[in-house]
Amino acid sequence: MDSVWRIVKHPSMVAVALVAATACRAPETQSTDTRTAIVLPAAGRDAVLAEMRAMLVSVNGVLSAATHSDTAAIRQAAAASGMAMAADPTFEKYLPPEFLKLGLNTHQQWDSLAAASRGPAARDTAIARLARLTSNCDGCHATYRLSVR
Repeated sequence: MDSVWRIVKHPSMVAVALVAATACRAPETQSTDTRTAIVLPAAGRDAVLAEMRAMLVSVNGVLSAATHSDTAAIRQAAAASGMAMAADPTFEKYLPPEFLKLGLNTHQQWDSLAAASRGPAARDTAIARLARLTSNCDGCHATYRLSVR
């Protein structure tokens, strides 16, 4: 207590103590991210992120194949992210209806891109459809964030 009294007797020491205490405080735990949080168990978050990474691989595959006008590779890359690869339905109960709707639409667009990528205009068709499809990705990432419960 005697050391505290010595600090209080000297206003400059009080100021130094306050600055030190403020600098050493724990960082803020509140996020400034205003997107809608989707709270999932860790396994659910991992499944959703794995699905998103698979779609990014498909984006790369379609673009790479399009540069070579390889329509078979375009179809293969697009089909890999179609309805057949949708996330484990076990986690759907944690996902907001609009998120599910957007996800379903995105998988359907992948299947549509695969089906439409035939013939001489396949390259241009694939790129145009990919641009529309990735606007779903942009919208989702702008609206939602994933958190683990």
